[in-house]
Amino acid sequence: MGVRVLRRDEHRAAGVRGARYPREGPHRRVAHRRADPVLRLGRAERADLQHLLLGRRQLPVAGRGHGGDAGVEGPQRRPGGDRRAPRDAAGDGRRLQPGPGEPVRVGHLAGAGRDPAVDVRQLMTGPEGASPSGGVVLELQGVSRQFGAVRALTDVSFDCRAGEVHAIVGENGSGKSTLLGIASGFVSPDLGTVRIGGRPLRRDSPAQARRLGLAMAYQDTSLVLAEPVKNNLFLAVPPEQRPGYWRRKRWARKVLAEFDLELDIFPDAPAGHLALADRQLFEVAKALVTDPLVLLLDEPTTALGPHQVEALHRTLATCRDRGVGVVYVSHRLPEVLEIADRITVLRDGRSQGTFEARTVTEPDLVDLIVGRPFEAAFPPPAPTTAERREVLVVDGLQGQSFGPVSFTLESGEIVGVAGAEGNGQPQLFDCLAGRQPPRAGRVVRDGRELMLISTHEAVRAGIMLLPGDRKLEALMPVLGVRVNTTIQSLRRLTAFGFLRRRKERRAVEELITRLEIRTPSQEQPVQFLSGGNQQKIAVARSFLEEPSVILAYEPTQGVDVGSRFDIYSALRARSDAGTALLVKSSDPLELAGLCDRVLVMSRGQIIEEIPGDELDERRIVEAIVRGPGLSRAGRSPLGVAMPKAPSKAAT
Repeated sequence: MGVRVLRRDEHRAAGVRGARYPREGPHRRVAHRRADPVLRLGRAERADLQHLLLGRRQLPVAGRGHGGDAGVEGPQRRPGGDRRAPRDAAGDGRRLQPGPGEPVRVGHLAGAGRDPAVDVRQLMTGPEGASPSGGVVLELQGVSRQFGAVRALTDVSFDCRAGEVHAIVGENGSGKSTLLGIASGFVSPDLGTVRIGGRPLRRDSPAQARRLGLAMAYQDTSLVLAEPVKNNLFLAVPPEQRPGYWRRKRWARKVLAEFDLELDIFPDAPAGHLALADRQLFEVAKALVTDPLVLLLDEPTTALGPHQVEALHRTLATCRDRGVGVVYVSHRLPEVLEIADRITVLRDGRSQGTFEARTVTEPDLVDLIVGRPFEAAFPPPAPTTAERREVLVVDGLQGQSFGPVSFTLESGEIVGVAGAEGNGQPQLFDCLAGRQPPRAGRVVRDGRELMLISTHEAVRAGIMLLPGDRKLEALMPVLGVRVNTTIQSLRRLTAFGFLRRRKERRAVEELITRLEIRTPSQEQPVQFLSGGNQQKIAVARSFLEEPSVILAYEPTQGVDVGSRFDIYSALRARSDAGTALLVKSSDPLELAGLCDRVLVMSRGQIIEEIPGDELDERRIVEAIVRGPGLSRAGRSPLGVAMPKAPSKAAT
């Protein structure tokens, strides 16, 4: 016996509830489910929906739905029978936003294409307007999670209220990413509960978390890089909110214009062709387009400049004014103190407390995060009686987007490179590492002039590059800690052409202990480690290879403050061993604390050299914004900083 599908007129005549169908038997329930959209929900969802509807019977509603129940608004029906959300009068395909006092659809919070309308405030506060949860839009109670032998979280409780920015800070590996993963439904907790908008997240399901009103912007972005911007936005919104297929471009342009993110991107441009900063801001816009109840931001400012950070903070302030709860994870403590209302500190998977942002300072947070004072961040150089010698002389070097530049590096010193982004710093580092051939000038290493037409020549000359993009340029994510650490030093670990495994493991274990790399084993793939531990593995290679010159490009980008301390100590240990370091950083405080002198670049040239006795954060910033000026270092008539002393190797 087949299942007879009821015609629309029969369904409408029968009604939603209590329908009696001509055919009885085991197939009647199937036909009834096809006819009744409410029965398509799961048992738990039906119970929650019934509870919400019963609580709203006495509230003013925008309309009455089929079945005669107040508070249930029937969906609009297109001529072809397709159910779609209401569209706005402009025809751009966006769903109408509720005005003050109007109900918000359950489809906005708890699923796509569902018929009932439920007020968000009613969902959070109850039928009488009381607020038993204090306006909490995200709540995690007693959450614990363990991965193998690693305890990621232990009994952590956290909540975010409507209309506030709640920041989470901590070292890499302290449990921040695991906490966000549990809140967003990607990771299931071993213990504890998660509630979004007052409703429980019953399983580890990102789709259910989105239906409950949660959106997340990822640090590494979740964009489909091969697809254009308009398609990425189109895929981000629920099906009932999507515009017509041929209206995607106009709709995407209008959506991006609504956010004050200073995003001037073409809707037809592939997402993979966007600059890294634009890609990160677009990730935030893609999360906001779903009109979330709570927004999770994982390191949203890693690749952003000051003006872009300011634009992001303006957007977050607008979200706060509209009652959206924002969970803000960042390693940049000044930005956290600027935008956050409350701050929760995690250390070793445990909560160190939640504090009002106006009552704490940056040194207080550093002390809570790492357990040691801020003044201990930068280790002093070890006293040495050995005379320094020039190990690298750069004379009039020119390349793509930079030059001419001239400077020297001496053994055992750390020289910083400062300047606004886009002034030739990455091209200079690529040229010195042999990744881009120079156009003019000379580079002399221990009296031997280098051609620098390949990376092999630079490596043989003892020049080692620590790239800024560790995942794409420095590490092999699918391979383990041991392989990534020793890949450049296999010749030192072989005998008669055979790799000595025991010696290799012993060397890696010593580096893991020395640099405090948190990993369950040497065979753990590095893609599962935190960003700080990944960066430590890249730095660990220099301890095995023992190069004469290290080119470190943004060595602490995206790294927490505790891992920064360990990386500073590792770099200073290399300089104490006689290695010369050239460090590019966008953090003036880092350059002032770590370096012996700093070169300031602008428009591809070195415009100023700041000696060690003048180094501080204010002095570096003044040099960047003013251009040539206040240093006592020797200069050419063109304003190019020259070597500190005449070089015998370059003559």
